[in-house]
Amino acid sequence: MTKSTLRRPKRKELQEISARRQRTNNLILIAAGVAIVAIIALVIVLNIRSTLPVGAEQRLPTQGNNHIAQGSVSPVEYNSTPPTSGPHYPGLAPWAIHPTPIRYEQLIHNMEDGGVIVYYQCADGCPELVEQLSAVVRPYLNAGRHVVMVPNDPSWGEGNAVPFHKDMGARIALTAWQRIDKFDEFDADRIRAFIERYEGIDNHRPTG
Repeated sequence: MTKSTLRRPKRKELQEISARRQRTNNLILIAAGVAIVAIIALVIVLNIRSTLPVGAEQRLPTQGNNHIAQGSVSPVEYNSTPPTSGPHYPGLAPWAIHPTPIRYEQLIHNMEDGGVIVYYQCADGCPELVEQLSAVVRPYLNAGRHVVMVPNDPSWGEGNAVPFHKDMGARIALTAWQRIDKFDEFDADRIRAFIERYEGIDNHRPTG
């Protein structure tokens, strides 16, 4: 290699190279900053969205998530019917469509684990409503989602004991942790929206 081919870069060329590198670094920093801001904004939006109702449901104060002995009665009166939080059994009810009622104290644990409970109440058994509700719930169960469908029966109890359920004042009730929506007329979209919003949210840390 001859001396003519070993030319040192001129100062101006070095300055241009340095400027190009600086511009590249600036663009990388700007892109990273924009990405971070976008992520923060998305988190904020999702957090705000998760606190907003999807329909007419109510948000109730938490009554805690203490465990009580299987088969015992809650030591506190629940602040809604059906309840959405509070003392409950350590076990879970199967994620399924149940033809017979299940204790509130059991189902609360399902909600704590991210479940949605679909209750129905009618004196005649309402087979048409049961089939309509089942048609909405079944695809979620087939997909492994955390949903329980169960009748609410205010006459259910043992002997002369206080009934295990109370009159919920509606034909249909949807419950999730600290959330409840009650209505009389079947509305598939309303039920799906509730499930999509609240199913799968872990609630082992009580919120206010």
